[in-house]
Amino acid sequence: MAVIPDERKALRELKLQIEKLKVLEEEDKVALEFQKFVEIPGFRKGKVPISLIKQKYKEDIKNEAIKSAIRQKIDELRSEYEIVSDVGIKDIHEADNSYEVLIEFEVIPKIELPDFTNIQVDRKIYKVSDLDVAEYIENLRKKFSEEVKVEEDREIQDDDIIIAKMEDYDKDGNLVSSEDVYIEYKKDEIDERLYRALANKKVNDIAEVKFDDGSRQVFKIQEIKVRKLPELNDEFAQINGYMDLEEMKQKIREMLEKEAKVRGEFEYETQIIDKIYEAYPFQPPSKFVINAYENIVKNMEVPKFNRKEEEKAFQEQVLSLAYKSVIRELILREVIKQKSIEVSDEEVIEYLKQRGEENPEEYIKRSKQRGQYESIIESVKMKKAFDYIKNLVRTKVIVE
Repeated sequence: MAVIPDERKALRELKLQIEKLKVLEEEDKVALEFQKFVEIPGFRKGKVPISLIKQKYKEDIKNEAIKSAIRQKIDELRSEYEIVSDVGIKDIHEADNSYEVLIEFEVIPKIELPDFTNIQVDRKIYKVSDLDVAEYIENLRKKFSEEVKVEEDREIQDDDIIIAKMEDYDKDGNLVSSEDVYIEYKKDEIDERLYRALANKKVNDIAEVKFDDGSRQVFKIQEIKVRKLPELNDEFAQINGYMDLEEMKQKIREMLEKEAKVRGEFEYETQIIDKIYEAYPFQPPSKFVINAYENIVKNMEVPKFNRKEEEKAFQEQVLSLAYKSVIRELILREVIKQKSIEVSDEEVIEYLKQRGEENPEEYIKRSKQRGQYESIIESVKMKKAFDYIKNLVRTKVIVE
């Protein structure tokens, strides 16, 4: 990856010079604050002489005075830097007439935009086939299927459902956990090691999977089941809320076509942002990335993990999504800023209609009452900024 220049980095280090005279001024203010609550025998609360307070709490007053002087310096910096994080003090060094303070903070980095007309991207148009519709319906049938226990003494076959007792052992052979597991025996959908271990096994057999770190999993097969699928007819369609089988196929096709369009648009937009970022990479603020990560996790169903490696891989995947979402947002915000993009009431209403809101005016009214209207405005601006970019980039359409 290209080297990111300092102005396009979010994390900054800065050395401040705090004059000792300034600290002495602050000490007087801090001492007055101490006087309000300090209690010393022989004096009423609030009446302890300042000279005595300075003598008794010398170091505490000095430290608070230095912090106060630093805070004032940091406040002055906010006119020069768009600080978006807490400011950390990394080091304080006392010189002859001043204190040298090394601070660390994050800012909105400088976002540079390329000439969008020089960017070339592919735009894939995904077609929905009869096979796609049939596959969707087949999966729907599986959801309504009945699981029937296999009575005969036979080996596991593809598409079987296996009920087993899984025992986890660490590298020293100690039992870590034990639980019942439900396994759908499909070559492309379960771990290859587990698929091989279960091959040719029967009820009451034992399968074992060994890992590189010396740990292992033992599966004691308790039951083998098969799925009995419902018949594909008008009755099945009606169970799922359709008038008949033909309507079911048509509505499912329309749904898949809508999903394919969304997928194609997402990939297209992702390509554009990637190309912009490749031209002028920058370091997004970690605070923004963490917030994006937390929002993604909050709005999704987090899977159950059997191993630490699986959990780590999941976290890395979500973190990557969060990182890219922040990059996208900062780039679009820069376009909004540079092009002075504004939106009208009519554009907000049209945006809400496209989003599926049946009564945009009522939705706007409620959002204003809840203090959420500005976020809608921001979303419309983002869309408008992206539309501006799309009109400039060179696009090659590919039908798949």
